[in-house]
Amino acid sequence: MANILALTDFESGEYTIPQDCHTDVSFQTYLDKYEKKYLIELLGCDLYALFIADLVAGVPQTQIYIDIFNEICEDNNNAIQRSEGMKTMLIELVYFYLVRDLAVKKSTVGVGFNINEMTKGPTYSGFNIVEAFNEGVKNYNVIQWYIRDNDTDYPDYNGQCLNVISGI
Repeated sequence: MANILALTDFESGEYTIPQDCHTDVSFQTYLDKYEKKYLIELLGCDLYALFIADLVAGVPQTQIYIDIFNEICEDNNNAIQRSEGMKTMLIELVYFYLVRDLAVKKSTVGVGFNINEMTKGPTYSGFNIVEAFNEGVKNYNVIQWYIRDNDTDYPDYNGQCLNVISGI
C-alpha cells in the first residue's frame, strides 16, 4: 500500500490522469510499486524503514524526516539547491510510468496500442512524461544532496543515484 501517494493526487493539476483510470486496480498497483521503489532507492533500505515508521497519515512527524519531505531551497556556494518536496517527486516519477503504459494495452497475445475511434493522439507523446520523470529526478537529487550535506542526521542513509533520461 502506498504510504504517501493517493489516487486523488492525480485528479487535477499538471499530472492529471484520465478519470476512468482512477477506479482501475492496476492504478493503485502503480502507486504501491513505484512509491516504494523510489523511496528505497532515494533513502536506502534502513532509512526507508525508519522514514515509513515515522509517517502518520502520509506525513512525517520527526524533524529530520520533515526536512527531507518538505520543499528544500538552500544556497550552496554559487548554486541553488531546490526541491519541490518528496511527494511532488513521487507524483512526477509515478506519472511517467502511468502515462507511458496508458498508451498501450497488454494482453495474453502481446502489447498493442490503444485506439480510439473518435480521436487520434499525437504521433509522439513522450515529451511530457520524459519531462515529468526528469523533474522528479531533479527533486530526488536535491533531497539526496540535502541528506549528504547533513550526514550526521542520517547515519542510516544508503541511497542510490538516479539520472535523467532522454526523450529521443
